[in-house]
Amino acid sequence: KGQPHCSDPSRPCNPCLDATKACNLNENCKRQRSNYISTCTRAQTQGQQPSQPQKRCHKALRQFFERVDTQYSYGLLFCSCKDQACAERRRQTIVPSCSYQDKTKPNCLQLRNTCRLDVHCR
Repeated sequence: KGQPHCSDPSRPCNPCLDATKACNLNENCKRQRSNYISTCTRAQTQGQQPSQPQKRCHKALRQFFERVDTQYSYGLLFCSCKDQACAERRRQTIVPSCSYQDKTKPNCLQLRNTCRLDVHCR
């Protein structure tokens, strides 16, 4: 309670909920967040090649972080949860599973090679 990143010190602190509320009050953040949520939700339910929907999800997430002011995007990205309800909300709506779950895990040499081929990673 009463931590500086919480919007109401008289209530239990839920930084993820506060970050989501702040994002929803900003039209650009709200629009960009809705875009990546719908893209990533579709990616989870489509029966295409696993890599294509996941790539779309990653692209939508990158666009969110490129187009949204850091005061909103970082609040969502770095919010911490102290209870199960917050953690579940974060898992479902703030950080979609396609952003971090792969069918196969690459080894460090594959990651290194992939990074060298990608201009942003390099």
